[in-house]
Amino acid sequence: MPLHKAQISPMDRGFLFGDGVYEVMAQVDGRIRAKSLHARRLRSSLDSIGLEVSIEQVFGDVDRLIKKVGFVNAKIYIQVTRGSALVRDHAFPSTVSPTIFITVSEFEAVSQTGSKAIVRSDIRWQKNHIKSVALLGNVLLMQEARDSDAQEAILYRDEYVTEASTSNLFVIRGEKVVTPPLSDLILPGITRHLLIEIAQRLGISMVEDSIRVDSLLEADGIFLSSSTRGLMPIIELDPGGRVGNGELTSIFLALRDAYDERLRCDD
Repeated sequence: MPLHKAQISPMDRGFLFGDGVYEVMAQVDGRIRAKSLHARRLRSSLDSIGLEVSIEQVFGDVDRLIKKVGFVNAKIYIQVTRGSALVRDHAFPSTVSPTIFITVSEFEAVSQTGSKAIVRSDIRWQKNHIKSVALLGNVLLMQEARDSDAQEAILYRDEYVTEASTSNLFVIRGEKVVTPPLSDLILPGITRHLLIEIAQRLGISMVEDSIRVDSLLEADGIFLSSSTRGLMPIIELDPGGRVGNGELTSIFLALRDAYDERLRCDD
């Protein structure tokens, strides 16, 4: 149905408490990128908050909606909440009827150019491995980035980098690429997962290791990854100034080209 006709109860727990999870996917040239990995992550997020929903049904609805709108290139948003209850109460309702909200909008994948990122303390909660709809921390950080004429916010906690406000982070040091290891503080990004596989296939050394925030200035290159933006090179930090020599490294270009090629393959 058209977006303006959609109706969700004002008592929905996603609205009242941020009690829900979401998933974002990109369809390019008629194919949803890494569909099975997105389905697996949505299942993991739902399990983490104790919400039972049929993933098969959700993705069946996605397929039907995509077919109906007829977009070749699209951004697909799935939000699942614990539904509504008659009384506002923090505890889970005794009877749960989940709300499943899916939107499909036109989307054009474009290669990201050299960008600027602010570097800020990670003010979000401590369960960022769950793709929660409660994104106020991310919103505030992204707005601070935009107010600083930057495209992203790189985050750190206890002097170590976690990720960015909407993406995972990679640092290039010589011939090696480093990304922070997965933990409760980091979203298991789909593009991150694919890049680790791609680097291994290309013979590029990529390791999961802690990254001190004060070492970012020593990097030869920094880039971020997400399903809708792909790989975003960061050539300027605030504070900190220029990253490396301000140019895109050969390692970044090789990973970006291989990633684009990988997404043309079957899921």
